Amino acid sequence: MKIVDIAYALPSQRVSNEDLISKVVDCSRKHLPEPILKCLEEKMLRFFRISGTQVRYHRKPDEKAVDFGLKAGREVLKRSGMRPEDVDLLIYTGVGKAWIEPATANLFQSQLGLRNATCFDIMDACASWMRSVSVAKSLIDQGSHKTVMILNCEFNTREYTPFELKSPNDLEHYFSGYTIGEAATATLLTDDGDPTNGLFSFRTYGEMHDLCKISLPSARDFAPQDASHRLRPMSFVTWPAELLSFTKARMFEHFPKLPDTFRKFDIVFGHSVSKSVTRAVSRILDLAPEAVYETHSRFGNTVSATLPLGMSVAAEEGRLQRGMQVLLAMGSSGVSTAFGTFKY
Repeated sequence: MKIVDIAYALPSQRVSNEDLISKVVDCSRKHLPEPILKCLEEKMLRFFRISGTQVRYHRKPDEKAVDFGLKAGREVLKRSGMRPEDVDLLIYTGVGKAWIEPATANLFQSQLGLRNATCFDIMDACASWMRSVSVAKSLIDQGSHKTVMILNCEFNTREYTPFELKSPNDLEHYFSGYTIGEAATATLLTDDGDPTNGLFSFRTYGEMHDLCKISLPSARDFAPQDASHRLRPMSFVTWPAELLSFTKARMFEHFPKLPDTFRKFDIVFGHSVSKSVTRAVSRILDLAPEAVYETHSRFGNTVSATLPLGMSVAAEEGRLQRGMQVLLAMGSSGVSTAFGTFKY
């Protein structure tokens, strides 16, 4: 497996913590008195200091998510010197999507002119891109596909982040949405002739599925009775303390059981849910801090785009170079933990 190139596209609105706090306070003013709003503002500032979030990028009102996905897809083809007809498989991945069916991949297959490519979607929350790379490698290794594009379009803020709080107690469950940034990425993969280049390991703890969710209106027909109180359809809701504590513990159990190959790396890309979590995971996994490439303060939590965005920016800055051994580390809602290693 060879990653030929990764391109990304960001929306144009640079959003600071102060911008987010002002929006939440203004939207919540009709429900909460001024003293409570002041406490809310102070609490959000404290949460942002803990998370390390500083800047994220969101769409302006006249910007559409699809345009950024197409921009990333066209850019990765241009930079790699490949033609649209060279791609024989498109995997669309991640949380951001246009509809439940058909696969959103069909839209991008058509608009990018990938006429020789079959396509499908893969969705596993923030682990979606890593799952897709693992699947793409398997298909390349078995010879069914030669050139694979993985595309995600993580534009979810205006759709699923509640800014109007009716109770100060809602902040804990909605705050994760305020750290979300938006981004699209496109990754091209081909066969490098070495089937041993690229190892992935996934573990899933499905009993913790209710700790982080964007629920559909039909969710109550599927949820166990003891979890139905956590459903807030079409809103991004988390129980962060439980989620982060559980996920960090499972990553600590998972990583030491992996082959030694996973412990030989030049650079590490993790899911940057926050700077504090990145530091904590690096510490418990005994990863050298200087090897960990962190993006949260610059882009926020870009969901399944976090890993490819980080790799693309690191390559632009010269931090990621050809021949380097890469370690990927992921903790995702579900809950799933995942690690991957390959030579770039």
